This record gives sequence, C-alpha cells and structure tokens, in this order.
Amino acid sequence: MDRLQQAFYENYFELAVLRSRGDAFQTLFERLMGLAYKADFMPCRPWGKQGDRKNDGFLKSERRLFQVYAPNEMEAAKAIAKITEDFDGAKVHWGGHFDKWVFVHNATDGLPPHVQKLLLDFEKANPGITLEPWGLEELRVIFRKLSLEELQSWFGFVPSEETKIDLGFCDLQIVLETIADHPAVPQTEVKPVPMGKIEANALSQSVAALLKAGMEKAPLVGAFFNRWHDETLGERVATSFRAKYKSMRGQSRPDEIFEEMGSWAGGTHRGLPKHQLAVLAVLAYYFDSCDIFEEPRDSAT
Repeated sequence: MDRLQQAFYENYFELAVLRSRGDAFQTLFERLMGLAYKADFMPCRPWGKQGDRKNDGFLKSERRLFQVYAPNEMEAAKAIAKITEDFDGAKVHWGGHFDKWVFVHNATDGLPPHVQKLLLDFEKANPGITLEPWGLEELRVIFRKLSLEELQSWFGFVPSEETKIDLGFCDLQIVLETIADHPAVPQTEVKPVPMGKIEANALSQSVAALLKAGMEKAPLVGAFFNRWHDETLGERVATSFRAKYKSMRGQSRPDEIFEEMGSWAGGTHRGLPKHQLAVLAVLAYYFDSCDIFEEPRDSAT
C-alpha cells in the first residue's frame, strides 16, 4: 500500500468515526477490532433481557473490556449516569476477566471535564483496574494495522501512485463538465493562494496528504482549460465551486466539507480510482486558487 492509498483510507475512516452515532459507532468499532485482531477480539451481542451485561467487546490477550459510547448529545447528567452504570455493571459481570476498562468515544475535540473527572475517580477507587479513554487517535493506530486487502473489503478501491501517473484529460473532462452544470452564482474575486491555508482551515493530516497529491496533478487541470474549446469552462467550474462551498461553510467540520465537496464534484457515487483522483486534482486546483476554503487571517487582512 502506498502513501496515496493510505491517505485516502485514513480520510474515509476518520469521517466514518466522526459521523457515526449510537449503534452505528459500535458496529464500526467491532468491524475495526475484528479485522485488526481476528479471533482475539470477542464482540458481545445483546441477549434478551440480559442485554450485553455491560460488555461491548473483549480483547482476550490484553484483558481489555470495552464500552462504546457515542450518543448524539453528551449531556452531563445522562453521561455520568450511563458511564457509572456501565462500569459498575462490568465489574459485577466480568470483574475476574479484565484488568483494563476502555471507554471508546468519538468526541474528537476531547472529553468534557465531568467525564474526565469521573474516569479518574473510577481509577482511583479501583486500583486494580486501569481506565483508558480511546478516541480517534487510538482508533487510528489500530486502523493502521489493517492490510490493503482488508481496507479494500471495507472501503473499496482507491487511487494509488500508479493511478496518478496514468491520469489524463479525458478523466478530468467528465468531472469538470459535471461541476460546470451546477447552478451558477454571481462571480467573486479570485485571490492568489496564501501560505498556511491548510492550517487555517484546520484540515486533518490525511486531507493535507490528499491535497498534496492532488496538487501534483493540478497543473494538468490548468493545461486542460488552456486547450479546451470552451474558454468559459474554467470560470463556470470556479463559480460552481464557490457557490457550493459558501452553502456549506460553517455547517460542518472542515474535513466533512472536503469530503462532501468531493462527492458533489464527482457525482453521486465514488467511482473508479482514476475518477476519484480526477476529482482530487480538481479540488486541489481550486483550493490552490482560493476559490474554496478560507484564507489565513493574516493574508485576508
């Protein structure tokens, strides 16, 4: 697996973690652990009135018991009650089998203080048990254990460095003409790309790696516009990009906006790897020209 494939897969995984809630997040967690640890990981299926007895999965070799928590809203009182019930129940039902109790969550901006204090209080009151909060970074470490075949079975095929070499005008044409057909809005000034734009928009490392790869093919987009018979195509595409970005700005996380704009530009389905790379090249081209995403404040002023 090369770096471009790794960046695509990590971006898809991060977005899946961010967007999953409730049972969907637990299903994602079980799939990840099952692929990474095979039979060593034991998911626990609820059984009648007994439920899962406060067990969302068990890693035998490490004596780790997992509790997965990703509600739509983490209200303080409900969160404290739920976590306390889960931890106390785990000790009753599984106390002789685990030394580490793992609180798995998808709160990417960190756990709130009442949850942090609760976990620390639990650990202090139970010296024989180590409590571990697992968020995106811990899950990402496990995700990186997966083989290319396992990633393909989960997320499908993605572009590779070899795909990048073969990208041509015909691949770009499909993407650019699709974007140009979106409704237009009044034109706005296009400014030179400022330094630090990735940092200014708080884009993740995986998105930064994708943009870097896309920039290698961005000159091909410019060359396409220079040779294409319709001289208005480039500005029509830019206009559509501005309108789409404006409609999403402030509504979602930066990485989610990047993914949504890729889906919008590429059509309703992800398509073959070469099509995905063509979409990425076009995104990088307009990211560089400042048609989409925000400028750093110093440059704007």
